[in-house]
Amino acid sequence: MIIGGFLGSGKTTTIRKLVEYLGARGHRTAIIVNEIGEVGIDGDTISGGEVETREITSGCICCTLRISMEHTLRSLMLSYSPDTIIIEPTGIAFPRQIKSNIESMNIPEISFTPIVNLVDPSRLSPKVEDLQNFVRNQIEDAEILAINKVDLIGQEKLLETCLLLRKVNQRARIIHFSARQGGESLEKLFGLIGVNNQDKTARRVRNSVKTRNSIEARNSIEMSGVSAYSTEFEITSQEIPLETAVSVSGQILDSIRNRITQLNPEFTGHIKVSFAHKENFVKGSVTSAHEKPEIEILKKEKNSCSRLKILSAVTSVPREELIRTVDTTASGQLKDRQLSYIKVEKSNHGYNQVPISSIKQRNF
Repeated sequence: MIIGGFLGSGKTTTIRKLVEYLGARGHRTAIIVNEIGEVGIDGDTISGGEVETREITSGCICCTLRISMEHTLRSLMLSYSPDTIIIEPTGIAFPRQIKSNIESMNIPEISFTPIVNLVDPSRLSPKVEDLQNFVRNQIEDAEILAINKVDLIGQEKLLETCLLLRKVNQRARIIHFSARQGGESLEKLFGLIGVNNQDKTARRVRNSVKTRNSIEARNSIEMSGVSAYSTEFEITSQEIPLETAVSVSGQILDSIRNRITQLNPEFTGHIKVSFAHKENFVKGSVTSAHEKPEIEILKKEKNSCSRLKILSAVTSVPREELIRTVDTTASGQLKDRQLSYIKVEKSNHGYNQVPISSIKQRNF
């Protein structure tokens, strides 16, 4: 299952609910999460049932990390034998190119469910000509266009979004729901891509193999105009109240958003923060200059140490400014709270030369 969508469209929340849906039906599920930065966050936050999660970071699996993707797929099938593999690509990826790459790997016993592309309607212009090229390409690639976050918009905006999507992609099935709220509309999406459709999609894959070589290779990072940076801090202070972890996460998000807004008042993208704190996992995100940070507290297995991770990917901001903003904001907030820390350098992660990084197993 390839579940794509632009940065901040709600892929991780949707996949967490999908894992629960599949688990209730006895499916052994694995997830491959692709982050554009060097440090992964989403792999830590996906939960529900028993699932193995692996992260591929430092690029995009539809172009620069194709070898890492093949290695991860083959090792997953050998070591875990999942019934279902869910791929959550970075928000600038081209899902159809990912599918074409996997088809060319000649891995036996793989078939595909329809490609899903999630859409946040509040961040789409009603005019096709205003869409960024890679956003338009994602919409064109989809077999199911899933309009998320409908609880935050009115009927007029929903209709406007449907009309826009239909102009760009006349063939895809369009469905709308709120992943956060769940319910019948979300389960309808899961039914469309779930166990009942596998025989049908397998036939579709065999038919599509004939045309896969005609897909033009595109570099999503070069085309997106998105700057990305991620970093990680190990917090060495011993006693940290949960309230402090929540407050620090929110302040970091708010401060980074404010600074990025000064550089680009109309930026879109995704700024994510995670704070592993004892048996809690604080997750926060913001996706545009016009929204406030959202903070969520998840229960996890006890963490061996406290870690703060930040991932940022935003449009039309110089990467040097993004790095400076994230590093100074994070270190400043930690110092203000008198929290001692060590900045984790990339070399400490033990990444391979081919960046199959931060590969982890999570059993929930």
